[in-house]
Amino acid sequence: MKTILKNIMLFAAGALTLGFTACEEDGQDLNFNIQPGNELYAPADNASVNLDQGLNTSFEWAPSVAEDGGYITYEVLFDKADGDFSAPLAVKNSQMTGSKASLSISAKELNEVAALAGIENAKTGQLKWTVRAGKGLFAQTYTQANVLTVSRINLVDPLPTAVMLKGEAVEDAAGIKLIPAYLDGKAVGSGVYECFTKISEGEFTVVDELDRYYSLKSNGRIKHIVDGSSTANTLKAGIYWIKIDFSAMTYTAVQVSMIEYYAASWADNSMSTVYKTLTYKGKGVWELLDYDNEISVNSSNDTRHRFNMTTADGNKWFLGTTSSLGSSYTTDYLRVYIYTFNDNDKDWNKTYNFLVSDCGRDFDCYLYLNGDNKAGGFWHEYIFK
Repeated sequence: MKTILKNIMLFAAGALTLGFTACEEDGQDLNFNIQPGNELYAPADNASVNLDQGLNTSFEWAPSVAEDGGYITYEVLFDKADGDFSAPLAVKNSQMTGSKASLSISAKELNEVAALAGIENAKTGQLKWTVRAGKGLFAQTYTQANVLTVSRINLVDPLPTAVMLKGEAVEDAAGIKLIPAYLDGKAVGSGVYECFTKISEGEFTVVDELDRYYSLKSNGRIKHIVDGSSTANTLKAGIYWIKIDFSAMTYTAVQVSMIEYYAASWADNSMSTVYKTLTYKGKGVWELLDYDNEISVNSSNDTRHRFNMTTADGNKWFLGTTSSLGSSYTTDYLRVYIYTFNDNDKDWNKTYNFLVSDCGRDFDCYLYLNGDNKAGGFWHEYIFK
């Protein structure tokens, strides 16, 4: 056995040597040499950025050149003002998956980098940045490094762990609970909460578990209100998907135009689809009553279905799952996650299924886009008849 292994190793080593020799004879030597640009354009050295304004910061630099004319990738390195980038605080790929000589970084991201540099909340301090150009496994760091003065976002500390909307413009006098935000099956991040609710004319405010109050400003920013009073509502009356990010003190509020129940089946070389608009019942609950589930009766037992959401800004979203149905409709299986619309896989992407025993049965369907249900998060259920 040892002799066999030895022969295999000798053969492999010989083949590897021949491979390298062949490359050399064919004039195909791998060339990883880079001429780095070594010049940083923006932000200029000793520039200042106020992150509390919520604006993106653009980083630009001179492109590098590969000796063989090949593909180069870029990373922006961040370090403390006295650092040497041997162990950078953060590394960010440039635009276009690292191929462009530029990077636009959000106020939230840069605020996180500033925190790593030891700059305290709402304080001003300095960090340093440069660029690393790479080709294959080889990379070179630019010789120029610029100092950037950063004023951090005035965040609340600690971040809220429970959040509600309260006031006369809110549809429940007891308040509307927000839950930790998820997108594409993953938590958006610490301090980010969301809810679906109807907003009316009048005032409302945001309150957390420490009785800290906040107002939603018309510029998409959140402001901490010291006296706890309700503030004028900047939103038009409507049904909204509200997302509040306390780690950046920003929010988004987009109106929900429509949520549909969508079903599709492929059987006998034919595609069948159903779209049924759900009715908003209140407090983040939509319903579809007396649905005729005839599409689920087919030769392939194809019962795939989900919910499609359209928002007023023209975007579309899948409300569904990536889980598989077992022998029963468990609470976990019926959880609802929001996914970015994928036009290339819109027929059956993120769909649920019915048990065979329920095929063809009429039902009422309830979609709970709130935290006030037994799942404690977005969820749905069927009441079969």
